[in-house]
Order: sequence, then structure tokens, then C-alpha cells
Amino acid sequence: MAKIIELIKFKGHYRLVDFLYYFKDNIIQSGIFENVDCLVAVPMHKKDIAERGFNQSVFIAKVLSNITQIKVDYSLIEKVKRTKHQVGLSAKERKSNLKGAFRLTKKSPYHKVVVVDDVFTTGSTINEIAKLFLSHRIKSNFFCVSSTPHLY
Repeated sequence: MAKIIELIKFKGHYRLVDFLYYFKDNIIQSGIFENVDCLVAVPMHKKDIAERGFNQSVFIAKVLSNITQIKVDYSLIEKVKRTKHQVGLSAKERKSNLKGAFRLTKKSPYHKVVVVDDVFTTGSTINEIAKLFLSHRIKSNFFCVSSTPHLY
């Protein structure tokens, strides 16, 4: 998985995300997507997207949308604070790094969403986004393609 994520994220081999189709039945039966209004890809800061050229979480969300038939809302949240890359930071540094980094861009018509990301390490990203959604009375589940073998 680490190699696949690396190829997607840093080499632009986004078609590798299609491996998720092999797990279609498991994804649908997981329960994560029950009664969900939309999918939301973890946003990147606009300068980071400009540098990389894409957001890998968007590619993952598109495939999940095809599998689950749940739409993706690409504009519900945005990353307003350009943060250090999480790789190499301690759990404490990751948490403070992302504090206040995301915001809703509009009043949400949704009651429950699934937030989509590539890798789960300490949970700092999803915790920050979950707090944001809870403050707006939106329930959230999370789907990550992979997790790191150890926490920093």
C-alpha cells in the first residue's frame, strides 16, 4: 500500500486509485456510507495544489462516488491555512499544525458526510475536520485508503 500511495501522491499515477474497485463489495458493505448525503475529499491548500498539480484525495473520492453512487461535494470545505507537511511531525506537532486549517465555504445542506483521505497516521486531519463538521451539526465518517504502521 505504501508504494501505491507514493506512486499516486508523488508520481501522479492517479489511475492506481482504481484498485478500490476490487474492494467494491467490502466498501459498500462496510456501513461507512449508510445514510450519507455526500463525500468530501480532504482539501489541500491552493498553493499546494498548484505545486503538486492535483489532490490525490479527490481521485479517491471520485472512485468511491462511482462505487457508492454518492455524490462528491468538492467545495464544502477548504484549507485556508498553508501548513507544514505532516510527514515527520510528532503527533503533538501534527495536531497544532492543523489547528484552524479548514473552514466551511457555505452553509451545508448535509446531515452526514464521509470525508475521504489517502493515509491515516495520527488522526489529526480527520479530528480537525470532524470538529469543524460537528460545530455545524454535520455528522461525519471517514474513509482512508491506508494507515501508517506506527504512530509518531
